[in-house]
Amino acid sequence: MNTIVFDHVNKSFGGVHAIHDLNLSFKEGEIHALLGHNGAGKTTTLRLMLGLLKPDSGNITVFSQDPLIKRNTVRNLCGVLSEDVGLYESLSVYDNLIYYSDLYGIPRKEANHRMDELLEQFHLLDQKILVVKGFSTGMRMKVALIRAMLHKPRILLLDEPTNGLDPVSTMDLRAMLIKLAKEEKTTIIMTTHNLEEVQKLCDKITIMRQGVNIFTASMSSLKDSKEYLEDGQFSLEKLYMDLETRR
Repeated sequence: MNTIVFDHVNKSFGGVHAIHDLNLSFKEGEIHALLGHNGAGKTTTLRLMLGLLKPDSGNITVFSQDPLIKRNTVRNLCGVLSEDVGLYESLSVYDNLIYYSDLYGIPRKEANHRMDELLEQFHLLDQKILVVKGFSTGMRMKVALIRAMLHKPRILLLDEPTNGLDPVSTMDLRAMLIKLAKEEKTTIIMTTHNLEEVQKLCDKITIMRQGVNIFTASMSSLKDSKEYLEDGQFSLEKLYMDLETRR
């Protein structure tokens, strides 16, 4: 089932095409990576999906709804981790998370249970009462990820989710995202430059360039490819670099 569909979508800013004739779909329970250099159109794509921008032409649907007409409905379905983690540094982890859980309308008892569950998975439960200001980049990223997952969104949008995470935390996050996708049928869309992590985690990739979808494929089909091998195994980096040399 397609949860999100872009149908011949265009978006320009001052005469410059940010998105050009974009056709793209995201399936329920799928982990889908949007790849491309800065300025490729990845962030604009996500903003269009959330109804933060209006397309110049074409259609976008999220669970068969127009995100411009049903802005609040669509946004309530989404959990978002942006480049700016957006935490209140003077507040504790608990106060940050309870504030956002109130915004999501989660009952306090349920919010506390969900919060502790996620804090424990990220090994932060014993730091719940600490102020965020003294946290490292990786710890802030963990809290921001928990905030995005608090209300059990049907769509999870992640911008560079492994930035600042240590190897153990990265593995924990990978296992958690796979579980969310497979067991809870969450649609997960991530933008990242970490191709190694994409290869380990994602079901599908889309590579964008100057607002155009230049390549979409499932990872399972790519892993059977004989064209981009390195030490006998498929290399996403080799595929990506090959497409870049064709610019």
